[in-house]
Order: sequence, then C-alpha cells, then structure tokens
Amino acid sequence: MKDRSTACSASHCVLLASVFTGLLALAGCGSRPAIAPELPVVTRVMVIPVAPIKKLHTENKGIPLGVLWQSIADRVKGSEFNERMEAVRKDMGPKMTAALVAQLNAQGYQAQALEGVSRPAASPDNIDYGLLPTSEPVLHVYFNEIGMSSARFSTDYVPRVNLSAYLMTAKDGDTVYSETIYYGADASGDSSGSVPANARDRWGSFGELVAQPQAVARSYDDAVAALATRIAKNIRANTAPPR
Repeated sequence: MKDRSTACSASHCVLLASVFTGLLALAGCGSRPAIAPELPVVTRVMVIPVAPIKKLHTENKGIPLGVLWQSIADRVKGSEFNERMEAVRKDMGPKMTAALVAQLNAQGYQAQALEGVSRPAASPDNIDYGLLPTSEPVLHVYFNEIGMSSARFSTDYVPRVNLSAYLMTAKDGDTVYSETIYYGADASGDSSGSVPANARDRWGSFGELVAQPQAVARSYDDAVAALATRIAKNIRANTAPPR
C-alpha cells in the first residue's frame, strides 16, 4: 500500500504543472501581434465612364464687400470665361476615364472602361449598380466641383477639382474603397484625400486668368492626371496585390 502523503504530493505536482503550462499558454497568446485583416483581392476593375460636370465655377472670394461693381463685373466675365471653356469641361470626363484605366493598369490591375452603362440623363451619376453589365469590381468616379478659385484675402487663382471615388463589388455592392479627394484650392495637408495643384498653375489676377485659356485647360489636364494617379495608388493600398 502506497503512502497517502506520497500520492498526494504526486497529485499536487501534476496540478501545479498543469496550471503553469496554462499560464505559459496565456502569456504566449497575449504576446502575439494582432493579425491585420486581410485585404480584399481585386484583379480586374471595370471603370464606369466618368461624366463631365454640368458647370465650371470661377470665383474670387477676396473681392472687398465695398467694391460691388468689381464683383458684378468679375462674375459676368467669369461666366463668359466658363462658356469659352465648354469644350474643356466636356472633355474632362473622357480624359479622366482614360487616365484611370491607364493608372490602374500601371498598378497591376486589368482595367478597362465599362460599356453599356445605363444612366439617367438628368442625373448621370445616379446609377443602379445592380443593372451594370458586369460581375467584376466596378470603379465609379464623379466630379463634385471644377473651376478656378481665389481664396479670401488673395488675388491668386488656382484650380479646384474635387471628386469622389468608389470601388465596389458588382455582385453585392460591397464597398472596397471610397474617398473624396480634393485637388488644388481645397487641398490641405498630406492625406490620401488631398492633392496639391501643380505649382505652375497659378494666376496673379482675374484678368491674367481669363487671358490664358490654353494654360487653364492645361491645368485641368494636370488635375486629371494627378487625381487618376492618386486614386489608383489609394486602391492599391486598400487591396491585396494582384496574383
């Protein structure tokens, strides 16, 4: 017959060993680094053709309140200038579409413009995604504001091009990436949604601005290229590398 004290000691040792092992396991779990959520895998991207904005805006917030005649005169000139830029306005949609496709392909995606998109004439960006003729992820980019702006207490004019971008799965409409991006006048800081204008795209007066329509048109091309590049890079940062 075994001694009872010896048996108890053995049982006690086994219990202590079990507790110690459990504590080590818990310590190990607590020291493991947090596992980052997996990025969605995107290989192909269908780009919904970007619609041109309905109207350009040229404004100067820095005109003194007392100089009413100057404000009215500049508004008239601004409206006339925007009418002269109609061809530029209409071209910005197709140019943005082409730039997005090119930049997405440069990031390693298989991108192309999506044909056969049904969109209301009165509100071309009010799209029923469930009716899109594709099962691939779709990128919808639309302009919020385009024009030339002079900030308060400043006579300089700089481009303002603001837009929103949404990448979503066509099957269930889940958003993969979404962001509003500000170019030029409204850009602030170095966030992913802020793109400063090209330093050369600045005019010292309203008269200087309206006298150089070709340079203004080129500044909008700069904006399209920079925004398409930023959107493609942002999508790359929010999706897994193409396989």
